[in-house]
Amino acid sequence: MSIDELSKELDITSMGIRQHLLSLERRALIDFVTKRQGIGRPAFLYKLTEKANEIFPRNYCEFTIDMLKDIEKNNGPEKINEIFKWRKTRILKETKDAISDKRTFQDKVYALRDLLESKGYFADLAPVNNHYVLKQYNCPIMKLASEYREACQYELQMYRELLGKEVTRQECIAEGNLSCAYFIPKALPRI
Repeated sequence: MSIDELSKELDITSMGIRQHLLSLERRALIDFVTKRQGIGRPAFLYKLTEKANEIFPRNYCEFTIDMLKDIEKNNGPEKINEIFKWRKTRILKETKDAISDKRTFQDKVYALRDLLESKGYFADLAPVNNHYVLKQYNCPIMKLASEYREACQYELQMYRELLGKEVTRQECIAEGNLSCAYFIPKALPRI
């Protein structure tokens, strides 16, 4: 919107609008584009930046669940399974690529923890006797995982393919536990 449009909409003087816009611009919450309008100075049209959009609530999870329900209704549960399998395959490749430079199994396990943290997980990794315990104390897709357990099944399958067939999950947030806890044996074949 232009300053005049904002002024009318908010019932604030043009000078007041300019002061607010300047403050928002300094914080990188708005940006402007110029628009030619015949003779005279161009108009400035203000819009929210991506940073500003992060402030407002979003409904991605409900949208995703609704989409999956529509797919399941129209294409059957097999299609849902296929979608989660595609996702697992993509994430597995990305994760393998991200930790491919790690030489030891221990380095790979710790790199996996670091990668999870970079993706929004609050993760902890501890060596315990003959295995590692990888705990995720939050679930960025909790609502989705509660509705579609395939998300959890394919996450476990991905860890097994990435780290070895003996990885087990002892706890799951979507099942009411305080964390998702994965037991990873130390004595796995070199990957």
